[in-house]
Amino acid sequence: MSSENVVERRNPLRDNSARMKYYLASHRVRLLILFGGLCAALASHPFALAQELRRIYYGTTSSMGHLPVWVGKDAGLFARRGLNVEPVQIRGGALITLGIMSGQLQFSGAGAESVVAARIEGGDIVLLACPTDLEPISLVARPEIKSPADLKGKSSAVTRLGSSTHFYLRAALRYIGLDPEKDMTILQLGAGPEVAVALETGKIAAAALNIRYAITFLQRNWPMLVDLTKTDLVYPSSCVTSSRAFVKAEPRLVEDFLAAYNAAIQLIKKDSSAAQRSLSKWTRENDSTILGKTIDVHSRIFKSPPYVPDKGIESVIKDLATRRTVPKEFLGRPDLFRDNGPLERAVKR
Repeated sequence: MSSENVVERRNPLRDNSARMKYYLASHRVRLLILFGGLCAALASHPFALAQELRRIYYGTTSSMGHLPVWVGKDAGLFARRGLNVEPVQIRGGALITLGIMSGQLQFSGAGAESVVAARIEGGDIVLLACPTDLEPISLVARPEIKSPADLKGKSSAVTRLGSSTHFYLRAALRYIGLDPEKDMTILQLGAGPEVAVALETGKIAAAALNIRYAITFLQRNWPMLVDLTKTDLVYPSSCVTSSRAFVKAEPRLVEDFLAAYNAAIQLIKKDSSAAQRSLSKWTRENDSTILGKTIDVHSRIFKSPPYVPDKGIESVIKDLATRRTVPKEFLGRPDLFRDNGPLERAVKR
């Protein structure tokens, strides 16, 4: 197994505190190199000539929850508010939160799992808007899996430990009566396509997949052990995230960004064709069936305004507390992790 693959049961960094310190130490140089190269590569971008536009780098993953940023970019909604938003593909919430805390990213789309863990460890990071209360996630198993019990002792995979996919997988396993810490080995594979390939080839026995990757398996009648949208789970993912220092220093810019972001959600709900074009462009997905179903589902579940759900933050803290001690001062205090004020002001404007 390559060094990129990590087995959760054998991972010495089970404690989130140690894991966060590990990410900060091991990925800092790589992240700085990434953004150094990115800045150089984008220096000649046509928007660089438009000095009136403020360039904003926005970290994204392969999640469909980032659609409002892609649509807002393509439709010129950010540009109308003086912002040149540049989506940057980054693998995993831990690297995205590091980008925020290091100041390399002004905003990013991140799941509450990595944000809550980073905030508890003292990181300056805050949730500002969440497009959905829960992504359409299904736990899909290989054809030879006939019941949840058949998964015991087998492997599954996530993009990165501590990511939204990791949270979804643990939640899905609990819903079908399995202990995610004991019953399965969890691999870290890097991105959604790699997880889907691992399931297809039999490297793993099951995976928690978003609709884009689940469709191809479900069309072939592979077992769907649980559909998380049919549960009571609330989990803020692909949320607009920043630092409190940036929010304080640039209040008008933050409100302009959130106003454009909310306008993009409204456009997705009204114009599915525009949304499909953006989705195809940014994900390189050309299958019309996948594009159509993905937009149909997300146009229904996207919220406007996209306030951060306190219940989702509480779900994350509850899950985190099963694996480590959460200091008492963070319990019952969702305001320590989110700030709905800028979005409220943006909507009123």
